[in-house]
Amino acid sequence: MLTTTVSGQSHYIHFDSVKLNIGNAYNPNHGVFVAPYNGTYQFTVTACSRTAHFVVLDFHVNDHVYDRLLAGDNGYDECTSKTIYVHLNENDDVFIKHEQTGDYLLANDASGLPSFGGVLLNID
Repeated sequence: MLTTTVSGQSHYIHFDSVKLNIGNAYNPNHGVFVAPYNGTYQFTVTACSRTAHFVVLDFHVNDHVYDRLLAGDNGYDECTSKTIYVHLNENDDVFIKHEQTGDYLLANDASGLPSFGGVLLNID
């Protein structure tokens, strides 16, 4: 989970509160999940935004944007989650980046905390 609000743009998102990290594939200091095996993975990303703000998070595999997630509403604080399935090769990097769209990634216990999780579903 992310415990500190991030504002501005061009940030790698380092989810700093790690609850479970079997195999240590996620490095919270760098914000990168490194695939330990070739296989199919499932990731879930949650983004939250303050009222009248929005944010787009980019889901990267290595240096390429694989998918995106939008959170935001004009009437209230809002969180959105997305599940992403992807085939990875051993040592592929997966990370979340807030590049240029939106301005506010909210981390608030009352409204919700952004999160990132990944699990290996099948080894090739």
